[in-house]
Amino acid sequence: MPLTKAGRMAEGAFGISPLLLLLLAAVALRASTFGDPNVGGDETFYQTVGIAMHHGAVPYVDVWDRKPWGLFFLFYLITGISSAPAGYQLIATGFAAATAWIIGRIAIRWTDRQGALLAGLAYLVFLIPFQGYGGQSPVFYNLFIAAAALLVLRATPGLRKGDVDWRSHLAMLLAGIAITMKTTAFFEAAFLGLWCSTVLLTAPWAKRPPGRTIVAWALLGAAPALLIAAGYALAGYWSIYWTAMVTSNFTKSADWTSSAIRYAIMFSRMAPLLIVAVLSLPETPGNRRSFMLLWLLAAFVGVASVPHFFMHYGLPVLVPVSVASAAFLGRKWLGPIAFMVMAWFALHDSQVLDFDHARRSQAAFDELTQAIRHHDDGGPLFVFDGPHQLYTMTDKPFPTPLVFTAHLGHLMEKDVSHLSTLGEVKRVLAMRPSTIIAAPQPRQGPPNLETDNLVRAYFHAHCRRVARVDTPDWLNESIIDVWADCRTGKTASVLP
Repeated sequence: MPLTKAGRMAEGAFGISPLLLLLLAAVALRASTFGDPNVGGDETFYQTVGIAMHHGAVPYVDVWDRKPWGLFFLFYLITGISSAPAGYQLIATGFAAATAWIIGRIAIRWTDRQGALLAGLAYLVFLIPFQGYGGQSPVFYNLFIAAAALLVLRATPGLRKGDVDWRSHLAMLLAGIAITMKTTAFFEAAFLGLWCSTVLLTAPWAKRPPGRTIVAWALLGAAPALLIAAGYALAGYWSIYWTAMVTSNFTKSADWTSSAIRYAIMFSRMAPLLIVAVLSLPETPGNRRSFMLLWLLAAFVGVASVPHFFMHYGLPVLVPVSVASAAFLGRKWLGPIAFMVMAWFALHDSQVLDFDHARRSQAAFDELTQAIRHHDDGGPLFVFDGPHQLYTMTDKPFPTPLVFTAHLGHLMEKDVSHLSTLGEVKRVLAMRPSTIIAAPQPRQGPPNLETDNLVRAYFHAHCRRVARVDTPDWLNESIIDVWADCRTGKTASVLP
């Protein structure tokens, strides 16, 4: 896929200035979330784990989840810089802008500067309706996949001649790192590896045996995950790691009806971008069109591979579909008009201008943490159905590795880890926690009534409600109760 002289000049021109413009756009679109301690349950959990790792916590052993280790390590690095919510939010903004810039660098191989810039902006805009306004995992690993795709495209002309250089090797390594942040990135990584392998195998003359190179690519892609697995095996935690990475993903039941509804919503929200991508196909050169269609297919397969679907699972698709839309967006008048229509569609009912949300969220957490600290008698804090970040915000240790509250209260998460869900709840209650955090009614649906009834019986028998706080996040508004003084026998609620 060699560039023309004009193409090379255009790619060189898509440098610092577009990057700065995309960074400004990313900041403008996400600024309302900066400093919000409760943007979303997933990313606040990653932050919680990252902070805990600085105090010696081992993912899966001391705090359990099924997300790959690389994601937690990334948040470990981020929280080493700053443990404040704004820390990961600002870094996530940088990742989003960098990904948009890479999208432009890819797209300018067959479009002009306008089309490339608008494609990058489209990615930033569509992150918002897909809950990518904070630090969801694809906001980070999309950069590695996009960079790998760019390197593969740059390496392809040489591969067609049988020449293999560092770019293809680095691409496989970057794709492998993406897999350590989200397992479903495997499908996009596999596509990039298969693309390079196919091109090399069909080259008229290779300067080295193709089989050896393909094996090297596969090993580079697998190396990050294999090194992590080896580390857990050598530490004696192999069975726990295997459960987290493999068996828990098959044990968890799926709600096919709600997933189908969410899939339909995903396609409806992505429809304008998909339409523009389809309109771009006739203007995209054939070999690049093949690459884009196969990349899109791989991304959609990755999304479809998860039986219990949530909206943010669609975030990886935004990278190839934004690239694919670039040719039409490069049209002199129609491109900007199409972009403005797409932007309105994506943002018209969003909260990008709700700067008061972060203030209300911070005020809620101040009230929650003050209530916990005021009634702290040195006993355990048990966040059963509430914001898990309260552990680190109050400097309280985890009473159970099942810190992510869905693992305690959601029926579909029952016994998916190496631990008995009911057994863990009984063990924590036997420790006589002095403070319990729970919503008035189960927030998880369908709830695990075994654990829910047990915890509610405990705090109604031994504790008193000392705070009831309206606690917003960017998807829901929850009422959270603080039940405290559980060791004093004061069972009367101080609130109506």
